[in-house]
Amino acid sequence: MGIMTAIELRETTWDFTCKTCVVIRNILLGMWIGIIAFGESAGRARAAAELSRNGFHEQARNLMIDQGRIK
Repeated sequence: MGIMTAIELRETTWDFTCKTCVVIRNILLGMWIGIIAFGESAGRARAAAELSRNGFHEQARNLMIDQGRIK
């Protein structure tokens, strides 16, 4: 094994740091998407409950059933 030069050491360290940042970024992005999905689901359930409470049972049912098609 040869002696690592300063440039080789810096490139190795930089490469490790970049990979670590990518992993952290992907984890945070996944968490953010999960929070948004949870909020949408909770809002949809709340809206369906309010529709049902006001007598719009069919609309509430459609809101919850069609959630996969709504984008």
